[in-house]
Formats: sequence, C-alpha cells, structure tokens
Amino acid sequence: MDESPLEKRPRRPSRRWVVPPGLQSHAEPFSGYHVLDEVRTGLGVALWQFLRDADLWAVTPPELRSRLFAPRASRRRHERLAAAEAWDELRRPLEALCRALDGRPRQSGAHMMRACQTLSRWAEEQGWPRTALAFAQSAALATPERAAAAYHVGLLSRRNAEYRRAETWFRRTLGLARRGEDWRYYGLACLGLGNLHRQRGDYPNARLWIIRALRTSRRKGLWDVRPMAMHDLFCIAVTAGNRKEAEEWARRASHAYGSQHPRLQVLAHDVARFWLNDGRFHAALQMFRAVLPHLDRVAERRLVTANMGRAAAGLGDRLTFADMWGRTWSLVDDYEDTEGVPNALVTLAEGAAMLGDPDRGQLAASHALKVAIQRNESEHRLAAERVLESMRTVRMGVVTKPQPRVVDDDVDDTEPDFARYLVQALSADLTAELAD
Repeated sequence: MDESPLEKRPRRPSRRWVVPPGLQSHAEPFSGYHVLDEVRTGLGVALWQFLRDADLWAVTPPELRSRLFAPRASRRRHERLAAAEAWDELRRPLEALCRALDGRPRQSGAHMMRACQTLSRWAEEQGWPRTALAFAQSAALATPERAAAAYHVGLLSRRNAEYRRAETWFRRTLGLARRGEDWRYYGLACLGLGNLHRQRGDYPNARLWIIRALRTSRRKGLWDVRPMAMHDLFCIAVTAGNRKEAEEWARRASHAYGSQHPRLQVLAHDVARFWLNDGRFHAALQMFRAVLPHLDRVAERRLVTANMGRAAAGLGDRLTFADMWGRTWSLVDDYEDTEGVPNALVTLAEGAAMLGDPDRGQLAASHALKVAIQRNESEHRLAAERVLESMRTVRMGVVTKPQPRVVDDDVDDTEPDFARYLVQALSADLTAELAD
C-alpha cells in the first residue's frame, strides 16, 4: 500500500558528532617539563607536582579515582602547599585543586577545571605561556565534555606557535560544541581555525573558516562572535591589499563592537597598523598612543611600541623612534614568550630602514627571522627576509623615503571622522577606568 502524503515518515536519528582527540604534548622530554623550565624556583617544582597529580586524576576512569592516591599523598600535597612560596592569588586555586584530588566536592571535575584555569590565567599574566598551556590542558582533560575548556587549549597552543596541537584542539571544540549545541564556542573555534591558517599564510582557508563563523553568528544570534568575525575579515582584506573592502569591514566591526567593547582597542590597533602601512603616519601614531594604555598583555604592548617606532620613523622623528626601540627590545628580552616578537622586530627594522640606519635594521630583522623560523610564521619570515634584502641598498647609500599617501578621486576619504571616533571611544573608556 502506498504511503499517504499526509503520513509522517519516521524521523532519522540525530547524528552523534565525532569528537576528535587533542594532541597533548609537543617536544617535551617528560610531562610538565616546560613548567620546570619556565618557573625555575621551588614554586615551579610545586606547580609541576600539582600538575602531574591533576593530569593523572583526569585520565583515570571516575570509578577508580577514589583509590588513585594513598592517604599520605594527600598529606604531602598539603605540606607542599604550605611549604611552597605561593602568592596569595595562588593559594585559593591550589587549595581547591587539593580538595578536588581528594574527591571531596560532589563535582570534582568542575572544581578541578576552575582551579586549573585560574592557575593558567595567572601563569599567562606572569609571562609563562607554556605553564599556562599545561594547566589549561589539565582543565580540558578534567572536563572532556566542555567545549570552552578545549577551546582555551587551542587558543594558547596557537599563541605558542604549536599549530598542529592548536588545530586538533580547535577541531575537538567544534565536535564538542556541535554535540552540545554550544554555538558560541562553535563560532569561536571557527575563528580560531581561521586565524591559525592566517598565521600559517594560508589566506584562502582562513577566509573560509571566518566566513563560516560569521554565518553561524547570524543564524544563531551570536552578537559577540559577529564583530570578531568582521574584525578578522578586515585583517585578511588588509593582507590581500583590498583597501576599500578593508575599510568597510573595519567600520562594520567598530559599529558591531560598540564603544564599550573591550576588543575595540584591538580593532583600533589593527586599523592604525593598516594606516601605518598605507603611509598615514600621523593618524597611525595618534591611534597607537590612544591604544597603548589599554593593553596588559606583553605581546600586545611590544607590538604597539614597535608600531609607534615605525610611525615616528615615517615622520622623521628620530627621538621617538629611539625611545620606542628601547621599550620594544625590553619587552622582548625580559620575557620568555615569543608571541608577536617577529612581527614587532620586523616593524622596528622597517622603521630603521626608513631612517637610513642599517645597523639597527640588520639587528632587528635578523632576530625577527630567527624567531619567525622557530615559530613557523611564514608571513613574518618573508617580511624579515625582504627587510634584510633592502638593507643592502641602504648600505649602498640609497635611503628609502616614506611615500606620501595618494587618495583616489573617487574614494570618499572619511579617515579623520573614523579616527576621531575610535580615539574618543578609547579615551572615554580610559577615563572611566581611572574614575573607578
């Protein structure tokens, strides 16, 4: 008998999304080696021991965790906590970690995750990126069903230039987010993969992933992901040399962020960098000065000071360039992490070349090339090689002069209004922070 058109067909069972595993180690002689390498004190040894206990607890089946540690192991952990020269901000997360390892909280995994994430943020603030990554991964292992924890591992892996590891955790985030219908972290994982491809120099795939994030944000109403996707599309348009498209994405992103959004300062920095590359040195320097007080991360500050140095070089201001040269190198030499170092030093080298200073240009470009090769950042490696090649002409007495900006007659140049809007928004935000 034929099926009636009004009769409903049986619904196909929902697809169970495959969640791939994340890569858990990268060039370590033993687990937790990078913690000991970065934190070379008694506190580093204590953190390493807590990390090893947390990792062992996380990978043990839940039904066996109660018999995992002997009673004396708990006493030793508390003795270790009392003996460690821990700062006040570490005592609470370490105590929470001890309680979770002892199995006292009802949801030990969630308590373990929060404690490890707090330790990860603290390590990142101290300039210990691999220690931060190690504790972020412990948090993800303790709660293997949470897309947010997996995403944080991917983000820190990408910042550490561990691209293969980052890709596995971003793809794991995609699977977890689809399975749990956590569309915010699905969109963030798409952005993470897009920026990962962009750092590798694969711009077509980067654009595809960011477009996917933008479409997801529109379908699911992800108003925090939407401006971030527009922001990343602006960066790709800048790299591709599409000036009109870049300016349009910048304006759309700034309106989507709004004047109070914390990432507006990152957009302002990227717009200033766009103007810097376009020869608009005065507007760029004004924007960088407005951005700098808002930045706390070392990688961002070293990049801004380098950009200010190049803008000053474009204006022929040797005194400001020398000041920014010293501040940037301090931010490079005084910290273990290398995030943003190739970009910052290539920028300084370009400024030195503009001022006809081949010695400084050679020094900055050579170090940038070395770090870019270590981090496998093809874009900045090529940029460093171009600067080193240009040094030859500078040494021959041919100084590269900054070219004045040429605006097409058919282009509506609204740069002053846009710059004024961004600077006023950042200044108002800083005034509010000082008032608080």
